[in-house]
Amino acid sequence: MNVEYLRTAKKSYMIIKEADYPFEEYELKMILHNDIPCLLPLQVIVEDGQVEYWYDVTGMQSLKKQFSLAPAGEKELRVLLQNLAELKSIMDEYLLDDASICFSSDKIYEDRFSGKIRFCYVPGLNRQKPAGLKGLFEDILQQLNHSDPIAVKMGYEMYERCMQSDFVIEDCFACLRMKNQNKETSKPAEIDRKGDDLKEWEGMTEKREVSNPFTEETFPGKRYRKKRRRAKREKIDYGKILEENHEILYTAEEIGKTGLTEFFAEDDRIKTWELIYKGDGMETDLRPVSFPFLIGSDAKNADGVLQSRTVSRMHARLFLEDEKLYVEDFNSTNGTYLNRRLLPMNTPAELHEGDRIVFATEEYMVSSQKIIKKHKQYKILLKTADNFRGLI
Repeated sequence: MNVEYLRTAKKSYMIIKEADYPFEEYELKMILHNDIPCLLPLQVIVEDGQVEYWYDVTGMQSLKKQFSLAPAGEKELRVLLQNLAELKSIMDEYLLDDASICFSSDKIYEDRFSGKIRFCYVPGLNRQKPAGLKGLFEDILQQLNHSDPIAVKMGYEMYERCMQSDFVIEDCFACLRMKNQNKETSKPAEIDRKGDDLKEWEGMTEKREVSNPFTEETFPGKRYRKKRRRAKREKIDYGKILEENHEILYTAEEIGKTGLTEFFAEDDRIKTWELIYKGDGMETDLRPVSFPFLIGSDAKNADGVLQSRTVSRMHARLFLEDEKLYVEDFNSTNGTYLNRRLLPMNTPAELHEGDRIVFATEEYMVSSQKIIKKHKQYKILLKTADNFRGLI
C-alpha cells in the first residue's frame, strides 16, 4: 500500500495505490452510493489496469500532523474516542466491516470546520489482518501530553484494552467515562479562636527575633555580595567595583584591538535563512531562528504569524534536513505555491536562493547568507596578591 498526495485548484486528495485486495461487490457500491458520515469520501480510479483509491481530504488535517504540532491532551483523546465509539454503530448500519478501516494516524483526518473525525475505508483490507487500533494507540502514546494525567491514563488504558483478544470498539465508551481520580487537597481544619483558645493561638504565632550569625564582620563575603547588589540596584558602574577588588575584565573585542589577525574556519560560519516579503499587504519579513518554523495566522501556535485572512491557522512549515531548507504545506485552504507551482499537502519541497513562495496570497522570496558565529567573552581574573606580583 503506497500513499501519494495531490492538490488541485479546489481539492486535496490522498491517493492509495497497490491496495487491490479482493472484496465483496456490495462493499464498494455501499461506499460509492452513500455519504457515510464517518468515512472519507472515496473515488475509484482505474489507470493502466491498476486500481487507485482517491480520498477527498479538502479542509482536513491528519491526526499525525495535528499531534506533531501539539501533543494529544484529554480533549483531543475524548473527541477521538467518541468518534471511534460511534463508528461501530454506523458501520453496522451500512453492513460494512470496521476491520477494513485503516487505523493509521496519517490516514485518519479531522475536519477543521465540523470537528468530526473521518476514517479511511479500504475495500478488502479486513482480509489482510491489519494492526487495527493497537497500531493507532502505539503512535498516540508517543505523542501524548504527559503533563496531562487524565490524557495519559486514557491513552494507556485504551492501549491495554486493544491488547486483549476480546476487544471491541464499544470498549471506547469505558475510557470516555474515566474521570479525574486525583485526590483533592485537604483543607486545613478551622481553629476555634474563642476565649482561652484565642490567646493560645496568638501565643503560638508570636513573632520571634532570631539573630543572624552571618554578619558582615563574621562573613566578609556577604559584604562583597551586598556591594554587588547595591551596584545593580543603583546602576553604579560595576567596572569601578571590579577595579577596587583588583579584577580586570578582557573581552574578545578588546583583545582584537591589539592588532592580532583572527582566523575563522569553515565550521565557524553558519547559514541563515530569510523570507523577504514581496507582496503588497501588511506582512513583514520572516527570519526563522529555530526549526521547524510554523507559518500561519494562529498567533498562539505559529512561529511566523501572517495577518492575511486568506492564510490558514496552521498553513505550512519550514524545516531543515541535511542543511537544506524545505517547505511543507499543511493542507491549507488556499494552498502554498513554489515558483508558481501548487504544492501537494504533506509533500516537502526543497527551497533555494531566490525561490518565490506564496502562502495563499502572500508572496515571499527565499534568501540566505553565511554569518560568523558569535564567540563567547572570556573573563580573566588577575589577583594582585604579594605572591603573584612577579607574574603580572
